[in-house]
Amino acid sequence: MNTKDYIQQDLETKRKEYIFDFIRQKELINSVDNVIFSQKAFIINSVLNWCIDLAAKDKMTRNGWGKYNKLLGQYIAGIIDIKWKDGAPEIIEIPQDDKIRPHRRRRK
Repeated sequence: MNTKDYIQQDLETKRKEYIFDFIRQKELINSVDNVIFSQKAFIINSVLNWCIDLAAKDKMTRNGWGKYNKLLGQYIAGIIDIKWKDGAPEIIEIPQDDKIRPHRRRRK
């Protein structure tokens, strides 16, 4: 294994650890018996990977990073939904009507 491969492998490991830590800190992983549930992990993973890729190309500013971090918090809280459109996340506001809006996740 050459040095470049080793560095790339190390960066991928750090990327995965960062994303998993983010999901774990937000308490988005639940388990019942031997089944693990994490309903929003796929979208969170894809948005964070997209942000990391842009940052690696110097196309993500600190303000941009903060914006997407805040948007992920709103996504977790059920305030917005995130869909992918043309290779970028698209933000969709969820109506404020309690009958339409999903219930917020309750902390233990």
